[in-house]
Amino acid sequence: MSLVKNIIVFGAHGKVGQNLIRLLSAKTSPYTATAVVRNSDQASKIAEISSNSPKVSTALLSIDSANVSDIADAIHGHDAVVFTAGSGGKNLLQVDLDGAVKTFEASVISNVKRYVLVSAIYADNRDLFEKSPIRNYYIAKHYADRILQAEFKDELDYTILKPSRLTDEPGTGKIKILEADDEAGDVTREDVAKVIYEVLNNKLTVHRSYDFNNGESSISDADTFR
Repeated sequence: MSLVKNIIVFGAHGKVGQNLIRLLSAKTSPYTATAVVRNSDQASKIAEISSNSPKVSTALLSIDSANVSDIADAIHGHDAVVFTAGSGGKNLLQVDLDGAVKTFEASVISNVKRYVLVSAIYADNRDLFEKSPIRNYYIAKHYADRILQAEFKDELDYTILKPSRLTDEPGTGKIKILEADDEAGDVTREDVAKVIYEVLNNKLTVHRSYDFNNGESSISDADTFR
């Protein structure tokens, strides 16, 4: 995995995405970023969040309607792709599933290998989500994850992050990586963004998938993800 510095963020206007943009635009951050947004109002929000930092630019693109070529054009020239986009249950096939897959394909076309996908806790386990009230959401996440792992393992240096129930509490800076039989709990959106930020250049996380809650392990410690 090559060192990455220039990041493109799909879902930048979402709650996790906004927290990530704050981290990427901080004066101490080694990164520059492109925030993919749907309209000018969202672009204005990104400018506000980043305090008009020159480290952050925006690209107007709707992931549900854009074709792979359009997405590849947006990705071209970056070092890494972060996908934290979601439809809020309104457009699961077009955004959460096919939108993600289109970015996999576009990343390959653009020769951008580093890819971080935000999924959902235990999305690999049908037995856990088959009776969930948001089952269709889990199905979309399940198949996006499977396609990434099955079809793009040789082409993308991916990491799949599967946070538990998201909250808007202040970040703790600490998580717990869950085992298959651990009960899912909560994690703050601020901490999910911190996890994305920390794994971007952590080679230990390539071709790995992590289910996690808030916990006692420091997100800033690379060995947390060993």
